[in-house]
Amino acid sequence: MQCTGKETSRDEYKPITYKTIAEALFDNYESIYDINLDTHEFKTYYQSENYQELSLARRGDDFFRALPKAMNRLIHPDDCEEVLRGLQKETLQKAFDGKKYYTLIYRIMSEGKSIYHQLRAIRQPAGDGIHVLMGIKNIDSVMQYQAAHEEQIRAMKEKEHNHIEAVLASAAGYIEANLTDNIVLERSISRRNDPEKQLMEVPPEYLFDTYDGLQKWITDHLIVHNQSKYSEVSSSAYLLNMFWNGEKRASVLFTSLSESGGKMECRAVFYLYKEETSGNVHVFSVIYDLTEQQRKEKEREELETALQNSRIRNSTSQMQPHFLYNALGSIQEVILIDPKYASDLLGDFTVHLRSCVRAMASDAPIRFAEELKNIKAYVNIEKMRLGEKLSVVYDVETMGFDVLPLSIQPLVENAIRHGIHNRGKAGGTVILRTREEADGWIVKVEDNGIGFDTAAFLNETEKVKKDSTGIHNIRFRLETIMGAKVEFDSKVGKGTTVTVRIPRRESTDESDNR
Repeated sequence: MQCTGKETSRDEYKPITYKTIAEALFDNYESIYDINLDTHEFKTYYQSENYQELSLARRGDDFFRALPKAMNRLIHPDDCEEVLRGLQKETLQKAFDGKKYYTLIYRIMSEGKSIYHQLRAIRQPAGDGIHVLMGIKNIDSVMQYQAAHEEQIRAMKEKEHNHIEAVLASAAGYIEANLTDNIVLERSISRRNDPEKQLMEVPPEYLFDTYDGLQKWITDHLIVHNQSKYSEVSSSAYLLNMFWNGEKRASVLFTSLSESGGKMECRAVFYLYKEETSGNVHVFSVIYDLTEQQRKEKEREELETALQNSRIRNSTSQMQPHFLYNALGSIQEVILIDPKYASDLLGDFTVHLRSCVRAMASDAPIRFAEELKNIKAYVNIEKMRLGEKLSVVYDVETMGFDVLPLSIQPLVENAIRHGIHNRGKAGGTVILRTREEADGWIVKVEDNGIGFDTAAFLNETEKVKKDSTGIHNIRFRLETIMGAKVEFDSKVGKGTTVTVRIPRRESTDESDNR
């Protein structure tokens, strides 16, 4: 586009800017607000049909006076007070003390249904005062997904608790005895097809005169590890003393012989109670094969992993408000100088936003070509800010493999933000490389930035500290979902290389190689 010499006002470009932003954010944010905490003025970049019920204009003079008037028409009655309190000026001023973001979760009413929404805000100093940029989005499906998994985990833990309270299928054996009279009432072992998982048979009852005699034989002949502790805890004297001191349960871990002569890791749990008619103290001892318990624990861990994945998918796919604010502000400045360049940047901005939306919807792998498209869009936006200080080289030998959405782009972002940007005027170069190997694919992100102490960084990553949260999430997703390995090599003052090793997947289509 050629300049005509006619002075162009900012307002002429605002409809185009709003339209492009609305299209890019339609599936991600229901509303976006920019509030000046000093003057109370606000701007609305986008409103969904739901939030139009608030009757907030595109811009206004007092956000804190305008909002409460219409809240009752939209916010769930049980959440109105909390939302109103959470959006007071005083609350917002204090919300960022020691925190980067302010988050508020609440429900709105739409067609008679309550729908969970999340408000996420960031504080941003500007030339005319302190601003708060707020993005609001629908998280109802995420909340329902998490609630379903949490209910499954709760049910699993409750089942395990009940499992300890009775003889279930996984019990390897049990003994019921009258401790007061020191006699065995009943005993049994489970009959299993696998001799490795079946306790060795105990001799007939007539060989034992007492309960303590039975337990001594078990200690001497079946227990191969932790004999002394088992002998102590299982004795009638120990258990009776526990009961009269108000304790009704004891347990002990031990290793026992199986029917095949092998070893079984077991737990004996002793339940104590008083027999109603005689007043005698009884014990019901259940022996559990811990391999069954370990299987149940693995099932629970898998559920917890699935839940963590959903939370990671939600957090890693959110458009960062500070990036949104800075990018839009910079593009707005470019519009007056170079409208064609500004239009291209808005296109890149849209590509990046849509990639974030897709990552929030699913962690299903995508072709690397799609991730590369998002990387280039993001780099174009950053080059607008850094100019000649940033050089990016694409040494891409192959694109014939899959990656998780928004998994490589954050590594490039990290290289630019923490490696190149911190070099100041000197700037630097980021190189993105891909290549194919016999057992999979290699993706490398290299920079000649400031570098860091690798050991300290990985320690922070494991503990999910500060800015390491994003890297922790990326590693977890790549390793858990794709079986990939993420390696870091950095030298202070020289730069950083992040290597992602992706194993070969049968579904990968080799025809996409470039």
